Amino acid sequence: MTQFHRRPQPEDLTDLAAGLRAAAQGFCGEVAAVDLLIAHRFWFTREDFREHFIHSAPADSIKPVLAWVRWTAAATAFNSGRLACSSGEAAVLLIAIALATGGRFPASALSSLDRENFAHVLTATVRAGGHKNARVEIR
Repeated sequence: MTQFHRRPQPEDLTDLAAGLRAAAQGFCGEVAAVDLLIAHRFWFTREDFREHFIHSAPADSIKPVLAWVRWTAAATAFNSGRLACSSGEAAVLLIAIALATGGRFPASALSSLDRENFAHVLTATVRAGGHKNARVEIR
């Protein structure tokens, strides 16, 4: 994995997002975690993250793509320092991993978030509790 990471270039990841959401259906925490990664965009659009931690089954004419995040492997890589990122990006990843796996995240991670990402995290947390259409706005 890379030590330093350039900002990802925009690309169309619509099918991958749909595949992640489809595979997570029925697991509120995982759906919330996937939605958080997609809303935040950094990890979802980071090529090395997708290459190592997001796996997919190819689509065909009958079935759409299914994709899943290897949450435990991502946590291991992050904890061993193999995923260079800012404190805000780290906070989003730690929170997404906690939501998906039923684990914990440090409350101090919240102080690393800007207003927009704080709203994304709050929305994901509420959705993980089973309120799938909730959306938190900070005014």
